[in-house]
Amino acid sequence: MYLKNMSFLVLGMQKSGICATNFLLSQGAKVFVYDDGISESVKKNLKEAELKGAKLCSEPIFQIEYVDVLVLSPAVPVDHKVAIRAKELNKRIIGEFELASNYTTNLVVAVTGTNGKTTTCSLIDYALNKSGYSSTLVGNVGIPFSSKILESKAEDIFVAEVSSFQLETINRFAPHIACVLNVTPDHLNRHYNMENYVYLKSKLLINLRESEFAVLNFDDELVKQMAQKTRAKVVWFSLKGKVDGAYLEDDFIYYKGEIITSVKDIHIIGSHNVENALASICVLKLLGLTNNAILENLKTFTGVKHRVQKIRTLNGVTYYNDSKSTNADSCKRAVESVKEPTILIMGGFDKGLN
Repeated sequence: MYLKNMSFLVLGMQKSGICATNFLLSQGAKVFVYDDGISESVKKNLKEAELKGAKLCSEPIFQIEYVDVLVLSPAVPVDHKVAIRAKELNKRIIGEFELASNYTTNLVVAVTGTNGKTTTCSLIDYALNKSGYSSTLVGNVGIPFSSKILESKAEDIFVAEVSSFQLETINRFAPHIACVLNVTPDHLNRHYNMENYVYLKSKLLINLRESEFAVLNFDDELVKQMAQKTRAKVVWFSLKGKVDGAYLEDDFIYYKGEIITSVKDIHIIGSHNVENALASICVLKLLGLTNNAILENLKTFTGVKHRVQKIRTLNGVTYYNDSKSTNADSCKRAVESVKEPTILIMGGFDKGLN
């Protein structure tokens, strides 16, 4: 797309929408902005966009007829009334994530899955930066891709966490390494059924070519079947047995027959985090890191906030914050990782799950 000759309607003006708007304006595009929300933060974002040159839109259903492309923020579903109207008019619909990916030639590692995305991405990013590479986290970690592409250098690696919301609007995105960790029921209030949710996760793989890599969980049947949907070279990881990739055997982690480390050397606790480490090892080996470099980073990586995060011990009781467990499978894995007698405090809403 030659942006200077095009007009866009950006729908959703939280962080991703703001960054998409800023990027488009920096490239000389004509940009209209709209958000259904009426919160003070949305009003502030709309005002800031207007000051930078965007045009406020009060009737997006009408405005969509007069723009070339609709840009959806991740929080806006593809069945939003404006998106439906755009489809009727044969307009191009693109997400903020794919918009950004179209304008970078940097190496991209992309990770999706129901659980473990942020930990896996953070571990990969941590290991790369500690080993002398230049790596940047983007995507569903709270850092919109479009906020980083203009400042990147040729040698930079983007490590992208990709959610099912972002995958709804993926059509051409093809990372050098795509990783699918697991698929269990989640977000069915938005995606309607499990079949559609699984399909969205598999979209990360469909554009890969023979020169690229798909890192897949051999133990997850839904993920295992995705190998049939990609032309990329498949590298497996498994907690249960030897595979062509990273695997666990007698409490030791191997990569293609070479011993990497003992499970005891991994700082983050729980079998789910061993699984995340296996996936990360596959990616890091494909990027050229040595076994010693990977071992040192596994020993020192302390995990991420809100994921079985140790807060303190008081009067003999240890408190953990696991507020990022937002579905049943994630919560189950977190509880299993704590070996002492445990009191679980939880709440939230069901997202259409059982």
